[in-house]
Amino acid sequence: MLSYEEALEKLLDQIPKPVPIRVPLREALGRVLAAPVLADSDLPPFKKSFVDGFAVRSQDVVQAPVKLEVVGMIAAGDSDQPRLESGQAVQIMTGAALPEEADAVQMVEKTHRVSESEVELLEPVAPAENVAARGSEVQMGETVLARDRVVGAAEAGVLATFGRAEVEIFAPPRVVVIPTGDELVAVEQKPAFGQIRNSNAYTLWAQCQRLGLDATVLPPVPDDPDQVRRSIQVGLKSDLAIFTGGVSMGEYDYVPQVLAEEEFTIFFHKAAIKPGKPILVGRKNDHVVFGLPGNPVSAFVTFELFVRPAVRRWMGFQRHTLQKVSGELVAPVRQKPGRKFFKQARTDWVDGRFQIRPIETQGSADLVAFSSANSLLILDADVIHLKAGQKVEVLLLNDE
Repeated sequence: MLSYEEALEKLLDQIPKPVPIRVPLREALGRVLAAPVLADSDLPPFKKSFVDGFAVRSQDVVQAPVKLEVVGMIAAGDSDQPRLESGQAVQIMTGAALPEEADAVQMVEKTHRVSESEVELLEPVAPAENVAARGSEVQMGETVLARDRVVGAAEAGVLATFGRAEVEIFAPPRVVVIPTGDELVAVEQKPAFGQIRNSNAYTLWAQCQRLGLDATVLPPVPDDPDQVRRSIQVGLKSDLAIFTGGVSMGEYDYVPQVLAEEEFTIFFHKAAIKPGKPILVGRKNDHVVFGLPGNPVSAFVTFELFVRPAVRRWMGFQRHTLQKVSGELVAPVRQKPGRKFFKQARTDWVDGRFQIRPIETQGSADLVAFSSANSLLILDADVIHLKAGQKVEVLLLNDE
């Protein structure tokens, strides 16, 4: 049975390479750039004013205070520009282009408007003062966003600044979630004795959404090999199929058997972790399949430990796994040794450090207790007992 680290390495080695696609700018948020973005113009594209004031030739105001003739006004966006002679000034607004002859702007607070045609500058102004030179921020052809950069709000603004109405990003995989089990009923249905509502489908759908994936969710598949086979054929229409349930060693756990019959290569089935030991990962051509356990907590945890890194690698992200931080245990914790335990915990930043409180549950089906966790406390396989105050590591579930 593979360790967590061995299983994760084997999984990531088998993920298809990211595929570049072009999408509208509005669809690029949260995606990874598949190519560098170059400036298509200088920025600013002209000599512009940083302030509201008067554009002048700085040599005319060396002996301030001095009165100058006002020969016009330039607002941001104006293309018509008056010619500036010696002894003249132009009223100018923030962001507007300076006349070619002007080399400085005196802010309006340091002027006195004598009349509509005359202004007095109360203080001298140095060459280039309050002026942004053309190309002072970015020059045409310069790389403004590197390949592999994640598109956030600021990056979207940069893309718009340089005319990228379409953006080359790495394509997200198409995902289908396939819950299995005779015991599952629809959320709106009252379960009969021995039945449960299909909560895993919603949990996994939500986890996919947080990764930027709009997963298709199939109705529950009965514990029947032919039905499982049909669901696998549907899964082959997507890039990634996520089964939940039917992957352990029980008499009605048909997913591993049918995947093998359908000529999927199974990379591993079981990992030395808890919760989530029965996890299965396989591939057929460019189609990847995950078999996650049916218990809600196990399904959630194995998604974060395995599906998330796989998807992020597939989408071109440089960091694949959840963020790991260290902190202080605020309550003792025990476990039965033998497998690495990713135990639910609450991690909070208090007084300049992370404080980590283990959360006790009634087992891997206790999603209600687990829902208050925001992290997974990492307990190595040989750990039996840790005391309050010891330093431990956790994976942050709210990491983006």
